[in-house]
Amino acid sequence: MRRALPLLVTFLFAMMSMSNSVALPAVESNNGPVFGGQHSAVANQSTQSAEISSLPAIAEDFTATWCENCVKAEAALDELESEGLLTKYEFHVAPDLDDSGFLQPEVTSHLESRYGYQRGPPLVAINGIMTKNGVVPDSDSLVSDYRNMMAAQLNLVDATSSFTWTPSAYCECDLGDNMGIISWSLEANLSAYPDGILSVNAWIVEQSTEFSGGSNGKNTYHDLVRTIIDLGNDPQGSANITIPNAYDGDDLEIHLVYIVDIPDPVDEDPTPITEDETNSNGLPGFTLSLVICAIVGAVVYTRRN
Repeated sequence: MRRALPLLVTFLFAMMSMSNSVALPAVESNNGPVFGGQHSAVANQSTQSAEISSLPAIAEDFTATWCENCVKAEAALDELESEGLLTKYEFHVAPDLDDSGFLQPEVTSHLESRYGYQRGPPLVAINGIMTKNGVVPDSDSLVSDYRNMMAAQLNLVDATSSFTWTPSAYCECDLGDNMGIISWSLEANLSAYPDGILSVNAWIVEQSTEFSGGSNGKNTYHDLVRTIIDLGNDPQGSANITIPNAYDGDDLEIHLVYIVDIPDPVDEDPTPITEDETNSNGLPGFTLSLVICAIVGAVVYTRRN
């Protein structure tokens, strides 16, 4: 059975991605915004201050090294990034079938807690408030779809952010070689999100890394989120940061990212979920049947061999 398991898992995610063959329009995430993105190379000292409205949009790209469709999403995001309109963050969240080692638990937790994960990759979120599954355009092109998603309002008026990064080599402090101090200050009116909970994060990003085993045909992966570090909920503060090792090379960056999470409303009188609703919220019935057939086939094949 162990020999058949990787094929079975691959087949399962392929079935989960079948719905990506039809155009899925962008939808609101029903959550608060993701914004900021001020950053520095981890080896450099940096102090920055900017209005949030002047910073590029944040594009969270949930992907996998075996996902061929994901390459199309990344190409469209790269085009907008080259125009200076957004900053792309690549999150590897699906099972690591190609043994890249890119999958990180905190990244998966971030995806599940904010956006859920009912389909296979790709999933693209723009500014945390608009999401799109799949790569079939709902307009004239995928680039246009993402551009339209960027037009959704953040509802952050006159918001400003200050960001300072001081690696250990530049500070008079007793820190290790792979550490530094991050400081931040956010001035923003969040009244548009009265139930929102502010979370401050440091995203450690690797500009590029090589992996030739990906079945999606790519050898170089860009803007890869190496890890997510929770800095708490205070709009002003500082913290010591330990920088993880790069997958390869020496091109890590530290990014300051603000997240507003809106808790799910508490349903005091939940309605029982019917069998039909259960089927509609999960895999389509036809897909589930195929998965069951695949499981049976894998078992039979393994026993015969």
